[in-house]
Amino acid sequence: MSNNILNIALDVPLDRLFDYLGDGFDAQVGQRVVVSFAGRKLVGIVVSKSANSEVPADKLKPIFQVFEDGVVLDQATFKLIKFCTDYYQTPYGQALISALPARLRQTKPAVSRKQFAYRLSELAKAQTVNDLPPRKAILRRVFTALSENTELSEAELGKLSSGWCKAINELEAMGWLNNRQILAINTTKFNSVESILAPQLNNEQQLAIDAILENRNRFKPWLLHGITGSGKTEVYIRLLQSVLTEALADDKNTQALVLVPEINLTPQLEARFRMRLPQYVLVSLHSNLSESERLQNWLAAASGAARIIIGTRLSIFTPLPNLKLIIIDEEHDGSYKQQEGMRYHARDVALVRAQHLNIPVVLGTATPALESWFNAVESNNTANKYGLLKLNQRAVAQSVLPNIRCIDISKSPTQDGVSPILIEAIRERLKRGEQSLLFINRRGYSPVLHCNACHWIAPCLRCSSRLVVHLSQKRLRCHHCGHEQKIPLQCPSCGNADLHPTGHGTQRLEQTLNVLFPTARITRVDRDSTRNKNTLTDILSAVHQGEIDILVGTQMLAKGHDFPNLTLVGVIDTDSALFSPDFRAAERLFAQLMQVAGRAGRADKAGEVMVQTTFPQHALFDALRSQDYTAYANNLLQERATTQFPPYAYFALIRAEAH
Repeated sequence: MSNNILNIALDVPLDRLFDYLGDGFDAQVGQRVVVSFAGRKLVGIVVSKSANSEVPADKLKPIFQVFEDGVVLDQATFKLIKFCTDYYQTPYGQALISALPARLRQTKPAVSRKQFAYRLSELAKAQTVNDLPPRKAILRRVFTALSENTELSEAELGKLSSGWCKAINELEAMGWLNNRQILAINTTKFNSVESILAPQLNNEQQLAIDAILENRNRFKPWLLHGITGSGKTEVYIRLLQSVLTEALADDKNTQALVLVPEINLTPQLEARFRMRLPQYVLVSLHSNLSESERLQNWLAAASGAARIIIGTRLSIFTPLPNLKLIIIDEEHDGSYKQQEGMRYHARDVALVRAQHLNIPVVLGTATPALESWFNAVESNNTANKYGLLKLNQRAVAQSVLPNIRCIDISKSPTQDGVSPILIEAIRERLKRGEQSLLFINRRGYSPVLHCNACHWIAPCLRCSSRLVVHLSQKRLRCHHCGHEQKIPLQCPSCGNADLHPTGHGTQRLEQTLNVLFPTARITRVDRDSTRNKNTLTDILSAVHQGEIDILVGTQMLAKGHDFPNLTLVGVIDTDSALFSPDFRAAERLFAQLMQVAGRAGRADKAGEVMVQTTFPQHALFDALRSQDYTAYANNLLQERATTQFPPYAYFALIRAEAH
């Protein structure tokens, strides 16, 4: 047998490694290789080496190629993914390959354009700008900039002139330049209106920071339970500052990972971190980046060059050689649960990763998941699982929690889904030059296409869901499985041409508001309206600059955003979630309503929240009006204990799907 047998993980639905001959190649554990499998070429990762194989020597295939991009995955990442594949019952190879950026899953080299930094050579230092031709203005400008700086990157040279490249080539030809290759890190565009000055911490914030830092060198989960606007982000910034500054003094490249549930929270969080922590290399990892940007940022994180990594759920598997702190923002959010492939929960994986590395993990939220709350409250916290840290006051001194009221729409008929009381409240805000947010967690024009004659409702042909009307695209779409089709001209059941969209989505609500308030500046924010890369960032910037009067949006607007001039939040449709068969529906609805209510009155102007419902006396709305998460969570825990539902029992889901 050869002494160079490679045990390779492949992206195939078989839970095992495959043996190949590595003769003629110096393949290291963690490197990517190209092999032949079932008549096609696949990318694999070398997991281990061995001297023997159960496969006969004459049947072992050689590898085709080793990619010279260094060791991609380290032992800590192997260990984490192995735990996940055992726990979530997923083939190991599929999980390993899916943790890589798309460019590293291809059978061709992951080429990204090399970038360089330039500095003047010893020969050039003996020259002056007057030694260059007077008519070559760009050449002289580049030379002057280089003589005033030790080194300039391509990005910095690009700010001097669009013709910098030709000038650099001329200087190189003269022997006046030296260059070195640098790691190119692409960052997301952001617009910021915040002050760079650090705010004064209140006592609760300081106590929370001190408690976490006292335990910085051991595994300890902390539930940071802070009301909306209580300054949780400021706590994150101070923690990063302390952990990274201390490492800087010890000359260590310490890293911190910050998980966020939604892509739309990444740019604004990134902007705040960049302003307050400009000395540290920061990268973001999410699906809104191009493949090239994602690869560059991933490599910067995996090499240890990036010190702060902000990402959505998949970034929990990014190799980080010097990770010392994990922060999970909005830890209750359902977006942390992966619904395809390996169905992992990023919050739970983060806890396992922190335990492996013996580091602290901070779970921040205004409405903790019941599982987290169960692990933190004293009556259940027998094993001292989570530390509980509370922020009960808003960070801005003049800011108070908004007043929440329920509008009984069984007694107050609506005009195209909006009650007269809410219409009048919006009109008041427009007069005062303040902003309003209308929240409806249903995109599209209408949730149902309905035939009045035979009561046919447009079904999805691929699953048991119903199709949603998207009027501007003239399409019916299923938000469950992705199927879409044209809107029929007549009822397929009875031939009636009078088909009616029933119910409300964001598009229909936007149309209604345009009729009610023709002079108001109205903007819709949902997945359909923010498909282009920087659209959402531009909209949020316009809100901050006072260029938008009314926002209509889905859960994309419900959390994390800070709009100082927004004083009214209207919630259009909530009742369907009150009687959902999903046992977590009430918990999620309460969290969602608390989050969206927290967008109102975050500065010195009082905020008001109006919830339209047919059941204003429901226990959920009682808890919402008093904004008492603790009482509501404890009641829900009692229900779960009685019915033996999680977190008091374990559930397994068996799922089958097909067209």
